[in-house]
Amino acid sequence: MMTLSDLVRVSTRQVIRQRGFGVILSIALGITAFIVLSVLGREIRFKVGQDMVLMGGVNVIQIYMDDMHYPGQPRREFFPETVKALEALPGVELVSQNMLSSQFFPLRSTTEERTLSLPFLAIDANFANLYSLTLNSGRLFTDEDIALHRRVCMLGLDAARNLYGKEETALGKLLFLGQDVFTVVGIISGVMMGDWRECGFMPWTSMVDRHWGDGKITRLFIRATTWEDVPRLMREVPETVRSLQESPYLVMRTQEEQLERLKVTFMWVETLLWLGIAASLMLGGFGIWYGTFAAVRARTKEVGLKKAMGGSDADILVQFLAEALCKSIAGGFLGIVIGVSLVELGALSLGIGVSYPLLIGSSLGSIVFSAFIGVAGGLFPALQASRMDVVSALRFE
Repeated sequence: MMTLSDLVRVSTRQVIRQRGFGVILSIALGITAFIVLSVLGREIRFKVGQDMVLMGGVNVIQIYMDDMHYPGQPRREFFPETVKALEALPGVELVSQNMLSSQFFPLRSTTEERTLSLPFLAIDANFANLYSLTLNSGRLFTDEDIALHRRVCMLGLDAARNLYGKEETALGKLLFLGQDVFTVVGIISGVMMGDWRECGFMPWTSMVDRHWGDGKITRLFIRATTWEDVPRLMREVPETVRSLQESPYLVMRTQEEQLERLKVTFMWVETLLWLGIAASLMLGGFGIWYGTFAAVRARTKEVGLKKAMGGSDADILVQFLAEALCKSIAGGFLGIVIGVSLVELGALSLGIGVSYPLLIGSSLGSIVFSAFIGVAGGLFPALQASRMDVVSALRFE
């Protein structure tokens, strides 16, 4: 019976002699992907998901008072305490206050002989962040603009071009809106704006002062942290609003169809990733199985000689099983080294912290799983080697 150190040394030498580096690399790739997805999978999914939902707007919920369609009903608005309660809900990232109705103003284009009827929306300082708008020129609204009821406005990119030809030209222009003069302080665009690219924007407080539009905060935009929070918020938001104020004709809208498509897309992407990991590990297992079979066949006489010299079936079994384990565990250790390195680089690029307990747990689990692959792949060939007939093995050519 060999000692453990001799067994490891002999098994390692046989693995190097057999040149089973492809099997080791296959297992290492599977382990690397497993560690990265286990530790950073949630953050990667969150980052990619945020980019996709922001482009599609599927994590934005519109909620508004629809009293105007019910004759005889008073025009209700959202109270400040209601807005604060909604901001405190789990899964709510931003809440933007605005008016459901816009106000139209005739404005003369400086590039064409025509007058444009430009709609102006009343918004707050959160609107740009909520819709991830791009600032082309100037600045965005601030909380101070809203609080001081300033006569400032922003123009959508297409509106600025329709009025002045170039967005840079529009910056700083004075617009005569009704009896007041507003200064253009910013030009904005974004993939989520849609038709709003042809609109103007002003502080909602300035529009309320002039009794334009609804004259009240009748609509809220709520951005969920992730699309997974949307179904729950669709239930909790109406309950929260109605617990604080009367709102019999509350309407909620979200992009349900796009949301379902996004969920299905991510489900298939995750499934394919895990299938790729499973395929890589299975390939390593089959490589160990085939390699051990080949080693048994090539060393049949050696097995017969060892048995003739007094080697037991258990000795033969342990030796071939140890060789299979060396391959799989070597692949596991290589995968851990690469995986930990990629996790650190990924965390650095994403600007997040690493969950070291999860990293250690996934690394230990990888070693155990690698050992399981080695045992599963090498057990049957090792059993065949241990059960060889001594005479037949010695006569094998």
